[in-house]
Amino acid sequence: MLTVKICGIRDAKTAQWAFSEGADYVGLVVTPSPRQLSLAEVRHILASVPGRFVAVGKDVSEDLFRTLLDLPFAAIQLHGRVPDRWIDRVHDQGKRAIATTLDPAADVVLLDGPIPGSGQVRSWERPRFSRPIWIAGGLSPDNVRQVVVRLKPDGVDVSSGVERQGQKDWELIARFIKEARHGDASA
Repeated sequence: MLTVKICGIRDAKTAQWAFSEGADYVGLVVTPSPRQLSLAEVRHILASVPGRFVAVGKDVSEDLFRTLLDLPFAAIQLHGRVPDRWIDRVHDQGKRAIATTLDPAADVVLLDGPIPGSGQVRSWERPRFSRPIWIAGGLSPDNVRQVVVRLKPDGVDVSSGVERQGQKDWELIARFIKEARHGDASA
């Protein structure tokens, strides 16, 4: 079954909406980005909403990494520099590791666009790799069904594709999830 992740959520109500519409994961950005949350905001969302959350960070510091390991995330998604053994440390905490490189230790490989969260389209070719592959980069409710049917990924991940004027749009989130699920049923 296809995994659907809605990334860049910035408040508890939108996280709850995404889960209620069928999202499998919600991503909370913890490093510099237009969608970055403070650790206080992260803790509030995690305490307020039941569901599987993913900490999303690029070039995460050691201190932040240790903090993320202690929080009740289901997975940690690492972009950029990933020091040796960090993925092992994620596993040691019972969490899944999502990497943007073809790291054989990762539970999931995320194939993202050139600038994560920008909506820029990546090359939608599925490499041969033994780990589950999630597709991101330029996805939207208008194209996710086609991408799922064509590439048969294990998951899809969206951020800017479900936004209007820089804010998450509940209607677009619902449409994205629905279209992704229809694509999975057709694949």
